[in-house]
Amino acid sequence: MFNLIASLSRSATARRTVQVLRLHELGNFWLRHFPVIKHLPGSQVVYRATRLESIPLANDMFETENLYDASLLPENFTNFADLGCNVGYFTLWLAHLARGRKLRGLMLDANPKAVHEAQWHAQANHLPEVFAINGIAGEGQPGGHAEFFLYDSNICSTSQLTEEMRRNSKGKWTKVSVPCVRVGDQWRKFFGQARCHLLKIDIEGSEMNFLRNEAAFLAQVDAILVEWHTWGATLDDIMSFLTEQQFSYVKTIEESATMGTAFFRRNAG
Repeated sequence: MFNLIASLSRSATARRTVQVLRLHELGNFWLRHFPVIKHLPGSQVVYRATRLESIPLANDMFETENLYDASLLPENFTNFADLGCNVGYFTLWLAHLARGRKLRGLMLDANPKAVHEAQWHAQANHLPEVFAINGIAGEGQPGGHAEFFLYDSNICSTSQLTEEMRRNSKGKWTKVSVPCVRVGDQWRKFFGQARCHLLKIDIEGSEMNFLRNEAAFLAQVDAILVEWHTWGATLDDIMSFLTEQQFSYVKTIEESATMGTAFFRRNAG
């Protein structure tokens, strides 16, 4: 059933049928009460899916391993920050690859329901030094609040809702107020001056605002996996800024007309 749902999610016809018949509401209701729970072979990392959209995400992350390139990760990494963590699957991918090494890190997301799931995953996998935080990075001032737009699917929410996004989406957008978070402050609160071996940035158009506001934290970071969105920044924008911060471009993992993912590593010495 898991693989069937993952396969159907890639069919445009199937997605439209589900939307018209509102079958996703029934599916999400069922999963809230009877979540899909699986263990990753080898590491026995446990994850669950409580919404339909989490199933294809988990399939790409864990089953087919299509999302990221594990060979790029820093050797013997332990410390990380995951901005735009969704339900915490990236953290679980790291835990699976770490093979028993003690992870320390932050998971941040503007969707409180996603943060709840991310925290569940940290607790279920005995990661006491991995903390899930509800907030938005790169927007507003610490201690304040910023607008955020939650979509019916928790993998499409954004801080910058464009008219094109409204036109192209079939589901409902809900505006909420989210705490503004300075990631560097949170990192130092939990981990002091410890290095952040890997920073993942997936914050739906706020990436350049975050980078400009967090120069002090970037000085503690060794490698960056960043997803850029063309309505907020281009790869050239990201590359130019990170070059000034002593990072080198390594690889573009994927790219489309509106977004992409790239990996950067701090210069040696």
